[in-house]
Amino acid sequence: MTHLIERFTEHMKSGKYNSMTVAAYRKAIFVFYNEVRDLPQSKITDEFIGNYLIELGEKKDKAETIQAGKALKLFYDVIFGRKLGIKSTGESKDQKLPEILSQEEVKRIFYTVTNIKHKSLLLLIYNSGLRISEAINLMVDDLDMEKCTIKVSDKNEDSERVLALAPNIIDYLKRYFVKSKPETVLFPGEKGKPYSSRNVQLFFQAALKKSGIDRNATVHTLRHSYAVHALEAGMDIHLLQYILGHRFLQTTSVYNQMANVDVSKFRNPIQDINLNEGEFTFSLY
Repeated sequence: MTHLIERFTEHMKSGKYNSMTVAAYRKAIFVFYNEVRDLPQSKITDEFIGNYLIELGEKKDKAETIQAGKALKLFYDVIFGRKLGIKSTGESKDQKLPEILSQEEVKRIFYTVTNIKHKSLLLLIYNSGLRISEAINLMVDDLDMEKCTIKVSDKNEDSERVLALAPNIIDYLKRYFVKSKPETVLFPGEKGKPYSSRNVQLFFQAALKKSGIDRNATVHTLRHSYAVHALEAGMDIHLLQYILGHRFLQTTSVYNQMANVDVSKFRNPIQDINLNEGEFTFSLY
């Protein structure tokens, strides 16, 4: 694909684009290429590219995200003659909702993963609705086994959030520590450095294929699925906003459109009042 990027660069140089724009677009395409270079083209759908830009927008400022979006749209138009059906910020032009896996499908995917490190990482992403970049940059010190929490840092926002870990996740992570003995980086790759996003996408795609689930799902789909499943379980949307690290409630609210909430499962607070205790006087007038 690098030769295609060179073709794209020459096309821009011969057109109306100044040198700064050419350099910025070229850099944006190379960053994207490093994420997808080992993925089959069939997986690099409009939705995949849209999710990539949306996650980029959650980490970078809006101007940088829009510039990357414009670069990708121009690249696919010039090189492949393909019009991406997304806005430069990643949203679908027709506001198509993100792909969601059912809880049963999530289980099937996890059951196919035999590598304990890979499985631990994917489980953490689903447990807390993590972005892939957040998961791969976790440190051992971010994990508090006694309090059952994980600290997730956002370097771009200079902030952090502390998220709860389910008991079964803690049990599995303890097994991971016994077997893999991570020292600094929680999920180290080569030379002790964090995994690349590309590698995580690859072993997720392998698990997806092995599970027999025919969906255009990516690692980011686990985050989307967690959000919907949490709402269906009765989680307050403001708490979900905090867990996902969204700056705006509007970003979180999209999941309300996909959640199948059963109101019969909610407990009405009036049920905690003993109506036989004390005296209640009611008047119809």
